[in-house]
Amino acid sequence: MKKYCFAIISIVFAITMSMSAKAQRPSYPAEWKKVDSLLKKGLTRSALDMIGKVYTGAKNSGNDVQVIKSLTYRLNLENSIENDSIQKRINTLEIETQAMKQPASSILKSITASLYWNYLQQRRYQLYNRTNTTGFQKDDIETWTLDDLHAAIAAHYLASISEKSILQKTELEKFDALIIKGNVRYLRPTLYDLLAQRALDYFKNDERDISKPAYAFEIDDPAAFAPAEVFVKHSFQTRDSLSLHHKALLVYQELLAFHLTDTKADALIDADIDRIKFVYQYSVIPNKDELYATALARLAAQYPNSEIAAYASLTLARFIYDKAVETETKNETSEKYTYKKTKEILETITSKFPKSNAGIEAGNLLKQILQPTLRLTTEKVNVLNLPFRTLVHYKNLDMLYLRLITLTPQVKKLIRINSDNDVLFRNLLAQTVVKSWSQPLPSMDDYQTHSVEIKIDGLNSGEYLLLSSTDKNFTISKLPLAAESFYVSNISFINQGNEYFMLDRTTGQPLANAAVQVWEETYNYNTSDQQLTQLKKLSADKNGYLKIELLEKSERNNLRLGVTYKKDQLFLDEPQYSIYYNRAADEDSDYGNQKEYDEENGKIFLFTDRSIYRPGQKVYFKGIGVTKDWKTKQTMLMASKDSFLIFMNDANSQQVDSMFVKLNGFGSFHGNFKIPEGRLTGYFNLNMDDFENSGTSFSVEEYKRPKFLAEIDTLKKSYRVGDTVMITGTAKAYAGNTISDANVSYTVRRVTRFLYPWMFWKTSFPRVQPQEIVHGEAKTDADGNFAFTFHAIPDLSLDKKTEPVFDYEVSVNITDLNGETRSATITVPIGYKALELKVNFPTEDPLPVDSLKRIIVTSKNLSGQPETVISNVKIFKLQPPQRLIRPRFWAQPDTTLYSKETYISFFPHDEYRDELKKETW
Repeated sequence: MKKYCFAIISIVFAITMSMSAKAQRPSYPAEWKKVDSLLKKGLTRSALDMIGKVYTGAKNSGNDVQVIKSLTYRLNLENSIENDSIQKRINTLEIETQAMKQPASSILKSITASLYWNYLQQRRYQLYNRTNTTGFQKDDIETWTLDDLHAAIAAHYLASISEKSILQKTELEKFDALIIKGNVRYLRPTLYDLLAQRALDYFKNDERDISKPAYAFEIDDPAAFAPAEVFVKHSFQTRDSLSLHHKALLVYQELLAFHLTDTKADALIDADIDRIKFVYQYSVIPNKDELYATALARLAAQYPNSEIAAYASLTLARFIYDKAVETETKNETSEKYTYKKTKEILETITSKFPKSNAGIEAGNLLKQILQPTLRLTTEKVNVLNLPFRTLVHYKNLDMLYLRLITLTPQVKKLIRINSDNDVLFRNLLAQTVVKSWSQPLPSMDDYQTHSVEIKIDGLNSGEYLLLSSTDKNFTISKLPLAAESFYVSNISFINQGNEYFMLDRTTGQPLANAAVQVWEETYNYNTSDQQLTQLKKLSADKNGYLKIELLEKSERNNLRLGVTYKKDQLFLDEPQYSIYYNRAADEDSDYGNQKEYDEENGKIFLFTDRSIYRPGQKVYFKGIGVTKDWKTKQTMLMASKDSFLIFMNDANSQQVDSMFVKLNGFGSFHGNFKIPEGRLTGYFNLNMDDFENSGTSFSVEEYKRPKFLAEIDTLKKSYRVGDTVMITGTAKAYAGNTISDANVSYTVRRVTRFLYPWMFWKTSFPRVQPQEIVHGEAKTDADGNFAFTFHAIPDLSLDKKTEPVFDYEVSVNITDLNGETRSATITVPIGYKALELKVNFPTEDPLPVDSLKRIIVTSKNLSGQPETVISNVKIFKLQPPQRLIRPRFWAQPDTTLYSKETYISFFPHDEYRDELKKETW
């Protein structure tokens, strides 16, 4: 919803020296006019003196509004002059808050919270690297961690709306001097609404989730989408006391409950739309798409004559539109999410509320849906005097008008120099028309972009431009217009480097004695245009072969070829590059012997016996030297007799130890270093200065051996989709004792896979995101055992015929009484079918004649265990098309103008529909 919202003037908003408050404050004392005047003149300290007088006078007269205003101005200006510490400003606000009565103290609490939040945003990169501390007196905010800041911000925002009975009775007019006003004050009728929305702006963010605990709160309850009167009474429980999203739900409950009985429901509807959008954004409910659409539709239907409720309809329309775009992009179909449904909703909004903000925004989206589009694609070169195809991408069109013009050098120049499309098309439409005609297109009413191939009649040799329009007269103002260039010629050529064969485009036969004019294309800085310079004229031999001699060493030429054969010509835009470069010769000249080459190009691969060590342990390493023969450039082991220096660096990149090593007869060496104690742990590395990129790293940590093992039992029972799955496991101590009363946190995530990917040859492969099904906690019993269940929820958006398998990834973290944590995972595969069959063929292509005498068929359950079954095997001979077919250069169009017989009569060697895919045979 586009709102011109109003908010409290907060100290997190900078006050510049040139600011004019006239647009923000409709009235203020004469003193504030003087303050603004002084600030414009740059007299900051004089402005501070004036603000101090306002503050003193307001304090003496008990004018809390002017006290807050002068306080925020003063703190901002003092900070800009002296760069006061954040702690000093917070202390000032805390003292003023304690001295003030309600509701002014609530406003200051909200301002203090925003100051904390602004501080976090400015220093988040420092805070991300801090760890939580305990038993430490945190008097200075500079020593706080992310969790400390989030706790303080949340506490202040919650405190700012805790006095509900007072705030909900306080109207905003008396606080006009503090408020940046907009045009929707009726949506924030009380001070409680304003402060609650400020708190929600913070609670709706998800930054705190960077370090969330295992029992973190997730919006997984469908009641979060319930109607407002049900939602406000629902209890959302959590152990995650720092969860911002849980606090957001609680604030939404109080805000909606406050407005449930309003005579005019605008504030209620506005807050409810925000609540539904927030829940949809962050919920992990499997069917949240349906719940979201239902909630928005229900709210719009509940208040059919409300302009504010029209935003619920607009939000729903945008949601359906985005889903329709996604469906169209995947080349799929959907009955739920279509442009047609979006259009119906938008038309209702524009007809009922044409001049409202919702109506205007709906009208803009409606124009986007109804906007006609047009794009042409044609093969670069088409065969002489034979019909060929142009692919038309179109939307909201049923008739196309076309014109052909000759693409002369003058027309090409017009295209290059004209960046203004209006001017360009006027010039193009002024050219002599070779041919013009109209082409009906398959009529579609789904407002999607469709594609179809149209026939262009055979043309003489040359270069053409195909112009298209939806208007018979090609009126510039009646868009869309499109243009596509192409060549018509029987000439083709292939090359490898500077050797070419001139061939017939249809038969592949050589064009004996074809004439080839070589041009060089360069940029003329005087005319700011490309120009062609004629270089040499060549002639192909009887096999259509010719060679363009290489030019001077290190010279690179941008060449163009003009080919003439009988009355046919071909002069392509694509440049041909002629490059002279002999790398081996150049390299040979750079080095005089193998040692010189090794020093520049050799490399030592280093390996350590482990990837992690404790201080005091030995690192055993091995190195293998690899290089190339400096003459032949063949890879070989290094054979140098010299000694090389290898050294070990610590986590601060300080050298710890070093030694000289020599290669043995196998190009390798080995040795060891002892890791020192008492140094900073982290990543150490081994390096060799004599060779670039020759090093390796390893971790040095003060780790301890685990005392117990976490295990999840293998499932002894088969499950079906929708069943309740029992997971059991044990925490076993290596010493033999039981690990009782340990905390068990678990998460179950659903990952979808498909047994038979070949089923999706015709459609795009389903893109399914992993979905968290459940998370929770348990305890180990006296014997160290634990158990929990989860519901095997399938992805209902997937067609059962595609035979998806849902892998439920179960992750368990067990923490004993000493704080040691061990983890275990298991995957539970569940599908609509219990078996997976596979036929194993030899990989050769083609297969040997006798390869099918023995066919291997395997049968497994979804867990990969063999299952005994009786299988029937049948072999069918595929029947391929009885004509030579070349593949398309573009994706198959989704609709057609011609029957298969008519299409093949026009284009006998082109694919009509999937004939080249074996799955259709």
